[in-house]
Amino acid sequence: MLRKKKLLVPALIAVALLLQLALSFRYTGKDCCGLVGNHVETWAPTSMVLLRFGLPDERYQSRADRQRIYTYNDVELFGKRASMDFYFSRGRVWWIRATIWEDAEEVYRTACETVRAAYEDLRGFRVQETDDGCEIGSDLGPPFKNAKLSLLDDRLVIDVTEQR
Repeated sequence: MLRKKKLLVPALIAVALLLQLALSFRYTGKDCCGLVGNHVETWAPTSMVLLRFGLPDERYQSRADRQRIYTYNDVELFGKRASMDFYFSRGRVWWIRATIWEDAEEVYRTACETVRAAYEDLRGFRVQETDDGCEIGSDLGPPFKNAKLSLLDDRLVIDVTEQR
């Protein structure tokens, strides 16, 4: 009887971890955040980024705010060469920065349309043109979801954030 009680706690912990892993798959899929080729949604746990993209090319951890950043240099978004940075806070992705290096002006309109389509069902949806691109998102929340697309020199930078 005592032996069964000793095994019960580790078994419950294992079941809880497996359930958490299974539930976190809802933050993955195809073309997440409106970025064609991205397989990880904002608010995904760190494990989902590692499962979808593998080990990062670069890792950085800030000691001041305990934020981690994983960088993947060889990613394909919208059929073009890109890099992606995933910013983690409390074990979840809160900011994705995608930088497209090829044909930035050509991809810009397509990117705006797909990101807009991904976010247009949010409460308080808005699109605002800026000097260097556009901002798409919702200020009604939580969650607060926003995407900023910027044409900078010869690259397209897409910042996707979610705050809860």
